Amino acid sequence: TAAGTAVSTVDGQVAMLRAMKMPGGKDKAQVEGVIAAIGEVSAPTKALQDAAAKNDDAAMAKAGAEMQTKVDAAATSAQTFGLTQCGTGLKPAVANLFEGTKSVVKSSYVAKAADLCRDFDRKAGTLAKPGSSLASLGRYLDAVVPLVVKLASDLRALPVPPGDEGAVGDYLAAIDTLNAKSKEAGAAAKANNARLLGALAQELEVAGTAVNAKLDAYGLKTCGTVGS
Repeated sequence: TAAGTAVSTVDGQVAMLRAMKMPGGKDKAQVEGVIAAIGEVSAPTKALQDAAAKNDDAAMAKAGAEMQTKVDAAATSAQTFGLTQCGTGLKPAVANLFEGTKSVVKSSYVAKAADLCRDFDRKAGTLAKPGSSLASLGRYLDAVVPLVVKLASDLRALPVPPGDEGAVGDYLAAIDTLNAKSKEAGAAAKANNARLLGALAQELEVAGTAVNAKLDAYGLKTCGTVGS
């Protein structure tokens, strides 16, 4: 397997470096630090192998992210001491493994997120539509906002594909912004403040467009434009 190959590469580099004649003084400590940094790549790689065998998305995401962090740290440590090839040599061995892990976890993530969004759409569809009065709009927003908050919470609970933390965090932050604006609009409607509500309407449109764009870009069109 790719994980097994990566583990063998890591263990092989560690064994090769340990077999070499060590320099003395401070250089010895630095070389030992490089070897230790390379060796630390092995544990999360093995953990990733085990998680993949169990189809454990959360464990795969965690191990994949940790593996990449350890590889980057090992490469930096090796380069600092002039053993650049030892550090960069690890990257090809784990690159395909990391991307494969990311692909598997993302596929599962997208499927689960789509189910959550479809469930949200079903629940939101049962709500009474707002009438022409501000009071009815306020009641509608009071009912729909908790559903969106619950959706965001459920999405946050899904294992994030390693390397996609930024993209996922961006769309979740956009949902939070939309929720905040929706709450403001609900308060304005209940206060019968048509002027403030008119100003907030444009902000709501901008926030909603941003949410859909970020969801679509991440492959969650069921949650974005398709579900709108």
